[in-house]
Amino acid sequence: MNRLFILFTIFFSAGIAYSENEFEGIYLDIPSDFEKGFEEKRESFSIEEWIPSGESVSNWTRMITLTIQTLPNLDPLEFFNHMADGWAKSCPEYGGMLLHEGSENNYPIAIWFLKCPENPNTGKPEFTYVKGISGNDYFYTVQLAFANRTDEINDDIVKQSMNYLRDVGVCDGRRLAVHPCD
Repeated sequence: MNRLFILFTIFFSAGIAYSENEFEGIYLDIPSDFEKGFEEKRESFSIEEWIPSGESVSNWTRMITLTIQTLPNLDPLEFFNHMADGWAKSCPEYGGMLLHEGSENNYPIAIWFLKCPENPNTGKPEFTYVKGISGNDYFYTVQLAFANRTDEINDDIVKQSMNYLRDVGVCDGRRLAVHPCD
C-alpha cells in the first residue's frame, strides 16, 4: 500500500511525508493495485476516487473515495444525516446504520455503512463504509465502496474494511501535542 498524506489548503497542496508539515491533513493507505480514477478540486471542496487498475469510475468493483470540505468542526452525525438523506432520495431501497461514534487523535469521528440494492447511476448494487473525521480546519470522509449486494459481503470484507478505516486518520503539524502525526 502507498501511504498518502493529503493537505487541503488554498493552494490544494498534496504530499506523501507528514512529519515536516505545519498543516492539518489526512493520511490513508491506497492499495498498490489501485489507481486514481477521478479528481476534482474547488475552493471549498475536494474529491478523489481510486479504483482497481483496469477499472473505471463508471464500471468498478471497489472504490476508495476521499472528500475534504471546508466545514471545520462539523458534527460527524450531522454530516451522516445529510449524506443519508441524499442516499434515501436517490435510492428507493436505501439502508444505512451508524456503526461507531467516538474520538481518534482528539478529533470527533463516526463510521457508518450505507447500502443501495441498485445505484441509479451505475445500475449495480452498492455497499459502502464511510468514516467521517471532524478536523479543526476541514471535514474529511473516506469511503470504501463495493459493487456487491449485501448478501455478498462476508466477514472478511467487513473485517478488512474496519481495519482499513481504523488506520485512516487526521493529524496537525501545528498542534502535535493534541493531534500528533505518528
